Amino acid sequence: MGDIQQHLTSNVEQFSQRIKMRDDVDRPREVEHFANFAAIKEAQHAARQLGDLGYAVTVTRRMIFRATMRATKTSTVDIEAADAMVEEVFGIVEANHGDYDGWGAPVIQQ
Repeated sequence: MGDIQQHLTSNVEQFSQRIKMRDDVDRPREVEHFANFAAIKEAQHAARQLGDLGYAVTVTRRMIFRATMRATKTSTVDIEAADAMVEEVFGIVEANHGDYDGWGAPVIQQ
């Protein structure tokens, strides 16, 4: 089981760096979330759950049974939005025995 706290702390660090880069954090953009799974069935189940929440999700097979999941959604990247997305995606990934690997999004300068 992963530690969501490290991801929430990372959100604060990422927000600070984005402000330094003059990112318009209140402007929506595509945000990508990544996760790894030991079983492709679990990745597919998590993908369906995230799809029900409005994420566009792709699952890529790694080796015979393992899988990587990429979930995207248009959102702002202020701390509140980032925390809400991390809690949402992390919870589903963990419930399906996956390992949440974090998120990323392009910088949109003001």
